[in-house]
Amino acid sequence: MKRITGYSICTITLVITLLLNINIKTYPPIAKLLDPFHGFWQNAEKQPLTIPPSLCFKELNDTVYVYFDEHLIPHIQATNDHDLYFVQGYITAFHRLFQMDVMSRLAAGRLSEILGPRTVTNDRLQRRKGMVYAAENALAAMNNNATSKEVVDAYTAGVNAYIHSLSYKTLPVEYKFLSYSPEDWTPLNTALIGIQMADNLGGYEQSWENVYAFDVLGETQFGLLFPDHDPHEEPIIPKNTHWAFKPVAIPKHAITTPQGKAVLSNDQLKHDVQKNNIDGSNNWVISGKKTLNGYPHLANDPHLPLQLPATWYAVHLSSPTVNVMGSSIPGTPNVILGFNENIAWGVTNAAWTVRDFYTINFKDATRKEYYYDDLLLKTQRKKETIYVKGGNAITEEVLYTHWGPIVYDEAFAPAGHYKDVAMQWTGHHAGNEILTFYLINRSNNFQTFDEGLKNYAIPAQNFAFAANDGDIALKIAGKFPKRVKKQGQFIMPGDDSKYQIQGYIIPEHWPKILNPPTGYISSANEKPTDHLYPYVYYQYAKENYRNRRLKQLLSQVKKVGIETLMAWQNDNYNLAASENLAFLLSFVDHHAALNSQEQHMYQTLLTWNFKNDIDQVAPSMFLAFTNDLMMQLWRKLYACEPAIKTPDFYETMRILRDPARYTRLALPNEAELKALIIDSFKYAVQSLHAWDTQHKKTCKWGNYRKMNIPHLLFRNLLGVDNVQIGGGEGILNANSAGTYGGHGVSMRLLVSVEKEPTAWYIYPGGQSGNPGNPAYTQFLPLWSTGKYITLTLKLPADYKTSNHTLVFIPG
Repeated sequence: MKRITGYSICTITLVITLLLNINIKTYPPIAKLLDPFHGFWQNAEKQPLTIPPSLCFKELNDTVYVYFDEHLIPHIQATNDHDLYFVQGYITAFHRLFQMDVMSRLAAGRLSEILGPRTVTNDRLQRRKGMVYAAENALAAMNNNATSKEVVDAYTAGVNAYIHSLSYKTLPVEYKFLSYSPEDWTPLNTALIGIQMADNLGGYEQSWENVYAFDVLGETQFGLLFPDHDPHEEPIIPKNTHWAFKPVAIPKHAITTPQGKAVLSNDQLKHDVQKNNIDGSNNWVISGKKTLNGYPHLANDPHLPLQLPATWYAVHLSSPTVNVMGSSIPGTPNVILGFNENIAWGVTNAAWTVRDFYTINFKDATRKEYYYDDLLLKTQRKKETIYVKGGNAITEEVLYTHWGPIVYDEAFAPAGHYKDVAMQWTGHHAGNEILTFYLINRSNNFQTFDEGLKNYAIPAQNFAFAANDGDIALKIAGKFPKRVKKQGQFIMPGDDSKYQIQGYIIPEHWPKILNPPTGYISSANEKPTDHLYPYVYYQYAKENYRNRRLKQLLSQVKKVGIETLMAWQNDNYNLAASENLAFLLSFVDHHAALNSQEQHMYQTLLTWNFKNDIDQVAPSMFLAFTNDLMMQLWRKLYACEPAIKTPDFYETMRILRDPARYTRLALPNEAELKALIIDSFKYAVQSLHAWDTQHKKTCKWGNYRKMNIPHLLFRNLLGVDNVQIGGGEGILNANSAGTYGGHGVSMRLLVSVEKEPTAWYIYPGGQSGNPGNPAYTQFLPLWSTGKYITLTLKLPADYKTSNHTLVFIPG
C-alpha cells in the first residue's frame, strides 16, 4: 500500500509539473508565469520609472539625453535627426511595445497567431480588405523619399534595440499571459499602424445601408429622411464662400440612383445594419484679437475608442531641425498632434466617403475574369495563410480586381450576406503621411504647414492651425475622389465604367479658410462646405449638436482665456435636450395622466439645467425617454427584415416639428403622436425605477451610463470599470458607453501659441503601458474631472545630470 501511495504521489507530482510547464491551448505555462523571479510578478513596479544611468548603442552617432518629467513624458534631446528617431522608437517601445505589436497584428490579420481561433474571422476580414497590400504601398511611398525612409529606418532600429534587450523576466506582462515573444519590428509594422488608424477613421459599409434603405423607402422618402444638404446647417467653411480656383473638369455621366434589387439579388440585400460608433472630434482656433493674452489659441480633442494602454503617447522631440511636443501614436515616429516654437495644430475626422463597394460580374465559376463594359479583365489572386494558435492554419485566396480586393464572396460572408463585392479605398494607394508630419513638426507658418499637407492622403481630416505670427486657419486634407452626383453614395455595379471615379481632387482645391473676420474657426464633424463647393462628395456621418454648441460659445465671447477653453472642452451642456425637451413634454399631461413617480420625473426634467453632470438623474431620464421614442417612431423601419437605418435624433425632431413638409412619410397624427410620446415617457420612468431596484442605487448619470475603459485585449481584467464622467453623445464632452468599452474624448490639448508656447494636455490613461506600473492610469482621474497637466518646450537647466535623465551613448 505504501508503495502504491508512493507511486501515486510521484505520478501526481509529475503530472502537475508537466501541466505547469506546458501550454494548454492558448494559455501560458502556469509555473513559468508564476515564477517569482521571472514571471509576471516582475512586472509590478513600485515607482513609475526605474532607469539605468546610461545605455550604449552602436547605431547612434552622438550622445542623446532623455529627461522624464513628473508625468513620465520623455523629452528627447538629440544633435541629429537619425539619433532623435532611433531614441523615439526605443523609448516608445519601452513603454508601449505590446500595444504596438497588437495594433500592427490587428491591421495585418495576425491576431489568431497569439489569441487562437476566436479572432480568425477578424483576421480573414483584414486580409480580404487588403490591409497589408495598403501598408506595402504606403511603405513604398515612404521608401521613395530619402527623408521619410531615414526617419522610419531609424525609428525601427530603436524599437528593435529595445526588443533585443528583453529577457523573459523583463517581457511586458501581456507576453507572459499569452506565452509568446515579440518579433523584430519592421518598417512595414509602422506602415500597418498608420493604415489601421486610417481604416478606423475611413467609414464603414454605409453604402449598404443606403442601398437597402433606398430600396425600401423609395427615392422621395429616402431624400426626405437622409438629405444630402441641409440649408439650415452651418458648415465648417462659411456659407456662400467664393472658391478662388477653377475646378478641374469632370466628365459628366448619366448616373441614376440604383434600385437595390437592380444591383443586388434578394439574398445580397439581407445585410444586418449595425449601430457604429463614429470616430469624431472637436477642434477650434481663436485669433489673438479675441484672446486675453493677445496670442492665438488652439484646442483639440479627438474622439476614438477608449482603451488601455491609451491611444496616445506624449513626447517631446528636439534636434537642430525640430523642437516639437504633443501626442504621438505608438508604432510611428513624429508628433501627430501638438505644437512647436511657432505653430500648433489639431485634427477632427472629415468623414468624407473614401471607401466604395462594387458588385463584380464574373464570366464564369472559375472567377478568373470579370466584365467591365465590353472588356473582360483578369483577377489577381493572393494566397493568404492565417496561422492559428492551438488550431490548424487556414489558407485561402483573396481575389483582386482593378477596383480593389473582393471582400465578400461565397467563401466569406454570413448567411444571406452580399457576395462578390470589391472594395475601392483610398487607403490602398496612400500618400506619405510620415513625411507630412515630419514637415509639419518643423513648420513655422501656414505656408510651410500647407506645403507639408500636400503629401497627406489618409485618413481624411480637418486640420486646424494657429501660429505665433497671428494666423489661424483650417484645411480639409486627404485623398478625395472626384465624383459625379450619385457616384459613391450606394453600392455600384462594377461592370459599368460610368461608376469609376475621375481621379482625385488636387490639394490646391481642398477646402480651407484662413483668418476669417469672425476671429475663430471650428469643426466638430459637421458638413465641411455648403452646396457651392464645386466638387461632389459624400459624408458618411455628420454631427448636428456638438458643432452648433461650439459655435454658440465661440460667437458669444469678445475675449477668451485658457480657463474658458478648458470649460468648453469639458462642457456637459445637452443642446439636444435644451432644444427639444419642452416640445416633447408639451405632449405629456402632467396633471391627471401621471402617477406620483411619473410626476416626480416630469418635474425633474422640467427643472433640469440641461447639463449631463454625473450627479443628475435628468440626463438618464432624457436618454431612456428619447431612446424609446426613437424606437417607437421608426418601428416600421426597425421591423424590416433586416432593419434599415433610421434618421438621427436631430433629423427626427425636425420632422416632428414640421410634419406638413413630410406628408409622404405617413407620420402619426397629433393625437397618435401624443399617445406615443406619453407611452415612451411612462416606459422610461418604469425602466429607470427597475434599474434603481436592480442596482440598489439611484440612476444618476454617472451610474446609469456606465463607462468602462478596457484593456485592448484583456478587457476588464486589465481595464478600468465604472468611470465617473459627465457629458455624452452629441455633447462637447463627448463620450458613450458600449458593450466592448467606452468611446469618446481620447485626448484634450490646448495651446497658447506665444513666442514661448504653453500647452495644457490630458488623456485617459498614462504613459506606461504596464498594468503593474503606477503611471498606467495616472491621467485618468484628471481626465474624468476636467483637469490638465502643463506642457512646455523648456527643460530644467540641470536636466543632463538629473536622476530622471537617461543618457544614450554611441559605441
